[in-house]
Amino acid sequence: MEAILELTQQLYRTAQDTSTESFQDRALGALGEHIRFEAALWLTGRIMGGQLHVHRLHAYRVPRASLEELIALLRQHPQVLAMAAATPGCAHILDAEDSTARPASREALAHLRHRGIARHVLIASAGSSATSGQWLSLHRSQSGVPFDAEDRDTLRVLMPHLMESRAVNRALCLRRASGETLLSPGPRRALTLLDGTVLHCGSVASAAIGAIWPHWSGLRLPAALLAGLLSEGEVALTGRGERIVARKFSDSLVLSLKSVSVSERLTRRECEVVRLLAAGCDYRDIARRCELAPATVRSIVHKSYRKLGINSRAQLGRLLRLENEA
Repeated sequence: MEAILELTQQLYRTAQDTSTESFQDRALGALGEHIRFEAALWLTGRIMGGQLHVHRLHAYRVPRASLEELIALLRQHPQVLAMAAATPGCAHILDAEDSTARPASREALAHLRHRGIARHVLIASAGSSATSGQWLSLHRSQSGVPFDAEDRDTLRVLMPHLMESRAVNRALCLRRASGETLLSPGPRRALTLLDGTVLHCGSVASAAIGAIWPHWSGLRLPAALLAGLLSEGEVALTGRGERIVARKFSDSLVLSLKSVSVSERLTRRECEVVRLLAAGCDYRDIARRCELAPATVRSIVHKSYRKLGINSRAQLGRLLRLENEA
């Protein structure tokens, strides 16, 4: 376990001082010191209609001539990829010999045997959806010892750290490239590709999105959110007093969770009433100053509370103080 802890620390150190192009090679090279494998595929994709659609791919020690065959072999087992994505705490061992019932699989496997990078495959995912996510497949040769329970347990522990360190690396590289602190990782920020694939999402931003879209998997932005961000640049999270603002950078979206001010959430009259209330005025004083009936003031206060998501004068005071301090 001490060796595994040292590897996780190494991953995050590497993420801070390595270019995006070389980080995954270095991370997989470090992983290879703990799990022996001849080749690896690190991919982001989606299973649709029983087929694997690859959105992003990193091949490690895979001969260029063998890449298509290796992907074809994985595509013959969408159920294994779906199982890995649906059970992110597990890694799954596949013997590629089991796929020889299909002609396409036999051809792909024969080619890969010649290259020495099949038959045994260890597959894991850090996703939480049975249809989309990031997968890592490790490949051993036909003559090699099959993956075992120890290999599976090691990858189970390391997979979340591989994914998180990759996201941190990308965010830091974007920050250095632009010189903007807004691109740095943080609990209220997220980094995605233009198709909505999530590379990094801070805990506060994740909780806010999940509160509006409770079935969100965390792997891709909800379709409605992505559409709004691409068309308008921001999306209000109704009932939370927050909005998500997006900025395009290269092939990515940098998302920031921002609080919506009281003046943006209330009408001019509602703002006038609640600020007098927070200042200590009672309903009669407010009615006199605003030339309104006391019953109207009470109605405005109750309506404003609903818009702000609060239910007391004390909460109103804290909300306004926080806004003034921001």
